[in-house]
Amino acid sequence: MDGVTLLRRARSAGLRVVAEGDKLVIRGPRCAEPVALLLLVHKPAVIAALAGEWRARHREAVEYWSAFHPSAEAAALAWGEIQLRWHRIHGARSPAWQCAGCRSPIGGRTALDLADGNRVHLDGLDCVLRFGERWRREATAGLQALGLDPPAGFEP
Repeated sequence: MDGVTLLRRARSAGLRVVAEGDKLVIRGPRCAEPVALLLLVHKPAVIAALAGEWRARHREAVEYWSAFHPSAEAAALAWGEIQLRWHRIHGARSPAWQCAGCRSPIGGRTALDLADGNRVHLDGLDCVLRFGERWRREATAGLQALGLDPPAGFEP
């Protein structure tokens, strides 16, 4: 059975399947356990299918942005889009009491609630910037593990 077919079957069974390096992370209802076991039996094909989905989405983003921008700029915009997508799915989440930037307690200090569920101190921009750099670096590493490379000249 090929990986794409297995992923379709898993999704119709209510499973969420992601690759984290060479590991498959499968979440969903207990009644879908037989499908989850089938995914594990065919793990290399499933991981390859997941990587293919990311590559296809990246190609679509490059094509979209190329309609509006020069190629180098389009490549950078597409990479930022795919990084954000990766972060929303796989990115680390800090507890509500902890700053995602400096990882210290929020305490009584002013905090900014971010769209991804994280919070950062807002009494300066250091924590916001630090968190942004960290999640982009993590997203780049995750995407590279799936076989995608950032555009030329990209700095994480």
